Amino acid sequence: MTEDLRRHPRFSVDVQANVRTSDGRKLPARTRDLSRSGMCIITTNSLAQRDELLIDLILLFGPSSASEPLPLRARVVWCTPISQAFQIGAMFEKLSKTEQSFLDMFLRYLDGSILPAGAEVQSVGEAESGANPAEPPPEIKDDPFRR
Repeated sequence: MTEDLRRHPRFSVDVQANVRTSDGRKLPARTRDLSRSGMCIITTNSLAQRDELLIDLILLFGPSSASEPLPLRARVVWCTPISQAFQIGAMFEKLSKTEQSFLDMFLRYLDGSILPAGAEVQSVGEAESGANPAEPPPEIKDDPFRR
């Protein structure tokens, strides 16, 4: 087992991401994971190392409820082919205090520190059971191209 030497914990999260490159391309993407310092996204386009990106994250709270896009500036650190797409590692750069505070809020939402408005806290028994009958099996849930 290898030790994870990252500065910040990563959260597995699959949300819509709209990527704008420095040369003006607009690419649809999905996130694979997210941390305070960067993220991994999946897209059908290869990106060059050090490319500057503007990544808008869009959170879906239900079938007809979505967040305003959260714009995050990032730089491509690595790009790896995966199936018929590319996995991109991006490090956040030059985030304003406002952008950083929204990112921090989103990360607290992911770690369970805060809940969306109207959400109910699970009882201890529900939280410990970990069973979620609506959640797809891992082989489907972890496939970023299966929708």
